[in-house]
Amino acid sequence: MNDYKGNVARLLKQVWIYDGVVSSAAFNLRPQIHETYISVLRSEMESFADDIRTISRELPATYALMDTEDIKALKTEALKDDIKYNVKPVDYERIKSHAGIFITINGQRLVGGEPFESLELKRGLSADCILLEIRKALAKLASKRLEIFKG
Repeated sequence: MNDYKGNVARLLKQVWIYDGVVSSAAFNLRPQIHETYISVLRSEMESFADDIRTISRELPATYALMDTEDIKALKTEALKDDIKYNVKPVDYERIKSHAGIFITINGQRLVGGEPFESLELKRGLSADCILLEIRKALAKLASKRLEIFKG
């Protein structure tokens, strides 16, 4: 699976946006399904508009447009762990532009609801605090460029 370079869009529920700021909740890996990536759409693909229509229950739909290079360059200043963000295409039959933001902590892929090794855990910081810092970094980037798809 090759890395994807370009812009990706994270579709956002209205409850995830307040006063133009994206909530960290928009970047949660769902533990109930052991999610391994955060779903995004590759905005340069021809199917992008159709894919938004397929996913969104209501239009207009708001999304955060992010450059994959900016995602890869994200720093989580509050943590000493080696946290890496990567974007890869994910095969999804109905949604051709589908991709995922994959996150690793010290080389271990982050999976929703599963334990991970962390320097911060060993120093006494809870797993929830570590995950929140990661989500906050993504939300801060997402808040920089909000777009509206009218359909």
